[in-house]
Amino acid sequence: MDRQRERPDTFFDTLPFLRITAFLILTTGGVAVAATLSASGNYREAAVFAAAALGAGLLLAGPISVQTVLITWFALAPLASFYIRFPTDRSIVTYNRVVFALIVVMLLLKSGYTAVSTQTASEAALSSRNAAPQRSSFSLSKFEVAWALLSVLALASAMARSNNFAYAMRMAIDTFWLPLVAFHVARNYLDLREGGRQLLLGGIALALFLFASGAFELVTGTDLFAYKGSEIVREGERRVNGPFVSDSSFAIVCLMLFLFLLAAPRLFRVRFDRTGKLVYACAVAGAALGALLPLFRGVASGLVLSWIVLKWSSESHNHRWSLLRAAVRRGLPLGALLVAILIALAGWIATSAPSLIGDRLTDLRSAYGRLATWKAAAEIVFDNPVLGVGLANYADYYDATHYYSDEPPEEVLETKAGGSPHSNVLWIGAELGLTGLALYIAANAYLFLMGWRALKRAADSRQRTAASCLLALVLAYSIPGLTLASGNYSDLNLYFLFLLGALYRLSSSQDLLVVSTQSQSWV
Repeated sequence: MDRQRERPDTFFDTLPFLRITAFLILTTGGVAVAATLSASGNYREAAVFAAAALGAGLLLAGPISVQTVLITWFALAPLASFYIRFPTDRSIVTYNRVVFALIVVMLLLKSGYTAVSTQTASEAALSSRNAAPQRSSFSLSKFEVAWALLSVLALASAMARSNNFAYAMRMAIDTFWLPLVAFHVARNYLDLREGGRQLLLGGIALALFLFASGAFELVTGTDLFAYKGSEIVREGERRVNGPFVSDSSFAIVCLMLFLFLLAAPRLFRVRFDRTGKLVYACAVAGAALGALLPLFRGVASGLVLSWIVLKWSSESHNHRWSLLRAAVRRGLPLGALLVAILIALAGWIATSAPSLIGDRLTDLRSAYGRLATWKAAAEIVFDNPVLGVGLANYADYYDATHYYSDEPPEEVLETKAGGSPHSNVLWIGAELGLTGLALYIAANAYLFLMGWRALKRAADSRQRTAASCLLALVLAYSIPGLTLASGNYSDLNLYFLFLLGALYRLSSSQDLLVVSTQSQSWV
């Protein structure tokens, strides 16, 4: 199936009436809602709502493309998500929902206008009623099919079985559906050959911002972006989360930025001047250090292994062995020195400033607790094998079966299990059953196959680098997910699938388009 390359053109460029109408509706509605909020004393929410409505109006009315919106969202999402949400707690209107809803509206309006203009041109050119039909197609990859089915299951579970309907619905939409939209839009409408340098600049700015905010939180203990229920100090330890809800999102997003920034110069054929090299190097180092600030062993392992995969697979076959010889000759001593410095630094922090990290890295009880938690989660999976306990019901089910009954909590060497599964696989299996787990594993397997096939079919260094980065990102997301239930955070899933969609389009786009719906119009 042939798919035309998307131009990063603007919307409503030939329909000024729709521009003006959309702008007036959004701004007028925003001012009315803001006035209502101000009258009730909610001045912060009123200001945010008015600014969001004005931005949405300018977005639809101005000469802005979907590609520009996506790149802007990528750079601003962590910070804007904190400020653009209404109400502040249990938000209904959020930055991510508004942006992707506007993108969907823009695409629907553009496709409708394109269909009308095409039909008008065809009617003018053809006078016979027996002319050949025109076909418009909509395609999905195997991953999108599997993830869409998983999203449908999550939504149905939230509606039918959840104890907290509002929270479960927010999770179903933000954690499952929005990342799917981000992947599909990036795969079809984000052309990194044209917008890659702007995305690189956004990634550099984002990496520097995340490192600065995370380092400040670690040193001072101040929660710069205080979300309800995500305190920075828990159990006497500082859990750096920056502008995100969780520390795991902060760490893994920094890890993904590190890999993307490493691959970006080769992807976009960029050469920096001296100042640019310095800023770029600071951003790469900041992303790597930011990934390590929350002190997750799984993230540290993922950083090393995914970096090796990116470096090794992005080189040609002949160059890999010369690279290996050079690493043995020059790189290993330097690497050993860096490892020694990191070990010494971690030891110094653990001994001289234990309040920063507590005993997470030295106390074996954390490992025993993780094993006990996995044991408890596995028992919940096998007790509810088909559809699980329901989306967002894990903590309630665990409390009901352990703390409010005669069954004692699972223990390993006198260390009790926690109230969350601490594993993406066990989280999906426990809340959505083996049905959801099969779809989840299939979706992740298709993601890996997308990168692997693109790597094998790469025709040049750019495609090979894009496929290698895709594989490295899958690995960087999956390894921490073995020991953390990181996949239930929407911000992490959004960034992950957005980057994969953009990279897959740059690496290859012909082999996994398997589902299409075709419509015929006779003129």
